[in-house]
Amino acid sequence: MSAATASAQAKPTGDQSTGPVVPLSTGKKLLNELLESAADLPARYSDLGSIQLGMNEVRKRAHKLRKSTIDVATTDNLTKAHYLLAGKVDIEALEGHIKQLERAKTLEARSKPQTQAQNVDLDGYLRSKKDENILSAIEQSLSSAARDFDNFVNQNISLDWKQRRDEIREAFGIVLSKQQTSEKHRGDVKFGKSADSTTQSSKTISWGKSNRLLNDTTSKLNVNENYLTRGKFERYADIINRLNNHRQALQINTKVEHEFDLTHEFIEIFKSGSDSKSKQLYEGWQIIASLKDSTSRPADTTTFNNRIVSRAKTYLELQFFELVDHIYKTKAVEKGLPTIVNKVKSFIDYQKLNSNGSLLVVNGIPIWAVIFYLLRCGFEQEALNLVLEHQSVFKKVEQSFVPYFKAYVSSKDKRLPQPLTTQIQNEFNNHIKKSVDGDPYRYAVYKILGRCQVTRRNLSNIALTSEDWIWMHLMLVKDDPQAEYDPAHERYTLKDFQQMILSYGQQKFATNYLQVLLLSGLYDEAIKYSLELNEIDGVHISIGLAYSQLLQSGTTTEKLQERGDDFSKLMGSYIKSFKFSDPRIAVEYLVLICLFQNQTKTCHEALRELILETREFAILLGKVNSAGVRVPGKIEQRKSLISLEKDFLNKVTEQAAITADKEGRIFDGLLLYQLAEEYEIVITIINRLLGEYLSNTELDQPLIDGTSETNPILIAENFLQVHQITSAEKWSICKKLLKIADIRQLFLEKEWDEALKQIEELDILPVSPQADLSQTRLKAEELAYLDENLLKNIPNLLIITMNCVAQRKEQLNNIAYNVAIKEEKTKELRLIAKNCVVFAGMVQYKMPRETFSLLISLEATL
Repeated sequence: MSAATASAQAKPTGDQSTGPVVPLSTGKKLLNELLESAADLPARYSDLGSIQLGMNEVRKRAHKLRKSTIDVATTDNLTKAHYLLAGKVDIEALEGHIKQLERAKTLEARSKPQTQAQNVDLDGYLRSKKDENILSAIEQSLSSAARDFDNFVNQNISLDWKQRRDEIREAFGIVLSKQQTSEKHRGDVKFGKSADSTTQSSKTISWGKSNRLLNDTTSKLNVNENYLTRGKFERYADIINRLNNHRQALQINTKVEHEFDLTHEFIEIFKSGSDSKSKQLYEGWQIIASLKDSTSRPADTTTFNNRIVSRAKTYLELQFFELVDHIYKTKAVEKGLPTIVNKVKSFIDYQKLNSNGSLLVVNGIPIWAVIFYLLRCGFEQEALNLVLEHQSVFKKVEQSFVPYFKAYVSSKDKRLPQPLTTQIQNEFNNHIKKSVDGDPYRYAVYKILGRCQVTRRNLSNIALTSEDWIWMHLMLVKDDPQAEYDPAHERYTLKDFQQMILSYGQQKFATNYLQVLLLSGLYDEAIKYSLELNEIDGVHISIGLAYSQLLQSGTTTEKLQERGDDFSKLMGSYIKSFKFSDPRIAVEYLVLICLFQNQTKTCHEALRELILETREFAILLGKVNSAGVRVPGKIEQRKSLISLEKDFLNKVTEQAAITADKEGRIFDGLLLYQLAEEYEIVITIINRLLGEYLSNTELDQPLIDGTSETNPILIAENFLQVHQITSAEKWSICKKLLKIADIRQLFLEKEWDEALKQIEELDILPVSPQADLSQTRLKAEELAYLDENLLKNIPNLLIITMNCVAQRKEQLNNIAYNVAIKEEKTKELRLIAKNCVVFAGMVQYKMPRETFSLLISLEATL
């Protein structure tokens, strides 16, 4: 209180003229100060409690006041404060008027107060005293429960924030000290009672790597975005599922009748596509099909590069011959016999390649052009036969050409012997490349045979398609051990060709860029480009390349590790949009990570993340059916493909169980602990679940109204039937809880005698008629050691007991029993009811308010 306020209150109120006049503004200021001071007053609730009078004390004070009103000696004293209380009202005159009205019987006479002896009501006093004790116990119980709840919430919120902080640190790769780590372990929230803390103290959650695979935000794909995307996704998913089935069958039986042709499956998807993207992807899959090795084994760099060059040339040659054959069959005017030479000649005529007359024609055949395009089709022997057939012509014009061509065709590595190489290059440099009016195809053939002037690889006088251009460069590429000894100006490897393609970029090749990348062995760039075309298609291009071992071959250990990491990230990014809607399909894609042998651990971590994020434990990890048989989940079904051991399954199951436990998902935690074979924790959860279920279900409601997967009673019964590997104490608690469930069922069926008998056998309540006060007190003391799951069912058991006693007594009253027997049984029932009430009074701090009121009302009926 301020000094101004204190001085104002010190002034006498009677003499208003002598005191100073306080301005209105000053009064407002004082009022504001008073309000501010009031903010510091104690709150409504405090530990001091409220000041209240008991019923007996209120009755005594009221009686004393009534007595004083008729005491004549003190009558005058009662009216001395009337001026203070009622202003100018004369209380004595008012009292006289009231008495006058009573004498005239206008007003009903006031009743005479009873004597003190008449007020002596011992039963009423005892009832009021009992009510006071009950209300006091209820108040204490409520205030204690409120404090305990506040403390519990404060502690758990604090622990939860610590746990979240540590998880975020781990996610960002921040290393915690050993002390912090141990504190975090001690701070983990445990499921069940504190007695189980030793069981779970060492079980902490590990998210694996700091960069979680399934949290990649680079992908914006949503496979459920529209009908078309969903349809493509499902078609791809079906192919991947069948692929994994085939791979698993191969591990069981190496003599599988048919080979799963993954590339053919994907080719069928784009076979009928008409747009440019579909055509690119269609040809891309055809190239992958031609490049894959039948053994599907990684190869060294040199072997792999030679394989790329050889198979890329073969693919381009077959593709070109299909075009030549198609023109011959559908568009050629002069067909002749269907020989290879005639078909090539028809192609030359159809394309009008000799329209300017620059080609050398021998016997009606443009000889150099036909030789070139026979080589382009891959028919080297047919070209040699044509050369030998016109050998006389070549002897006149190109005397040494026939030996060159024979040596080239017969060579395995398509290299001429060194003397012939020197001779053909000299001839090329001196005569052919300087010939202005010469046949351009003669220039091309000589360049191919002798790898002449490799530094200038273009054929400026011949119109080449992208495929022709690639084929020509591949014909000049030499990536064998001898290439190291070639002069610098004659050295041209696959790596050189790849660098040239990358320097040209996508604009140079328009809609053929994917084909160019695949044919030249640039698989990493092909994956990136296909992802730009369509992310779903690009992902499966990557899968096709990995399955064909094209990503694993011809590379260094560091590059292989990088490719494996990229592939794993791509799979994790792809399943992001459907891991919650289709967790089974997500597993199928994550299994493919193990196509890279160095990614097995990454695959396991990704599966762990999938389990913990989706929480589809029954689908991914399995379940336990009603017979107690463990049904394997999707991950276990594919364990042979990912080198999965049982230890990993148990570990990840246990970690998922702890996560579900902390998040309050009881049934998930129960399932997972069973899968992890942690039966001690399972029965702890079952006891808690069963105890809460029995205590929170109304007594008039049936208990079994669900399936064995959700009903705690059925879960407990199934568990006890199947598993025997639990502690005797927890086993006994579970059996008692199930017995309480049986008692509840008997109560519903109105089997009063049997229900009382079962309650007595339960040996928790003093329901025996022979139980005296000491035995009742002993039972009340035993509650301190009773399991909390049984303890919370004590109120319901008391109510059931009292109801059974009341119903049984009513039956006795309505049945013609022998009087002596009826009295004896009635006495036993009253003793049971008395014991229950005394027992409830001894443990009243554990009883809810409704229990006391109901027990009292039931006792009154007895």
